[in-house]
Amino acid sequence: MSLRPRPGHPTALLVGTGRGAQMGILIKGPEVLESTRRVDTVVLDKTGTVTTGRMTLVAAVTTDDTARADLLRLAGATEDASEHPIAQAIAKGATQEVGALSTALGFANIEGRGVTATVDGVDVLVGRESLLDERGVVVPDALRSIKAEEEKKGRTVVLAAWEGRARGLLVVADTVRPPARRRCGG
Repeated sequence: MSLRPRPGHPTALLVGTGRGAQMGILIKGPEVLESTRRVDTVVLDKTGTVTTGRMTLVAAVTTDDTARADLLRLAGATEDASEHPIAQAIAKGATQEVGALSTALGFANIEGRGVTATVDGVDVLVGRESLLDERGVVVPDALRSIKAEEEKKGRTVVLAAWEGRARGLLVVADTVRPPARRRCGG
């Protein structure tokens, strides 16, 4: 490949494509790089490329009358019985914070909406807001607001309830790989 500029291809464009190649970014040619000035949206296939490809528990938020340890212990044990990647992220995060989890009894998966189980004699419901609504559990406005904020960040939010009340939410996300963070300036 010649590094001499062709007519209509300023040296800066050639340097830009070369620098991109050094960083692992394939730019098909100077014309493509030049056309990016009109780009207003970039879409990435991020799972495993920009991110680790592994879900992680990044936050646990409780209502005022619920202890964080109880949320993690009960929801974590309920999710531990599931093979779903989000459930496993919650169970792993809970175990790291509160230690060994109890065994969930009577575990049931409600396809695409959540799970239920009995943990230490407490009937626990963990899942989407629609599942809680369906079961007559009202989600407080404060939790709804936090849920909306986290979802705007592209995170997955799971609600937990027992004794007929929403008790908290668990936030799960795929973390950005360190090399991607450096390359993206984050």
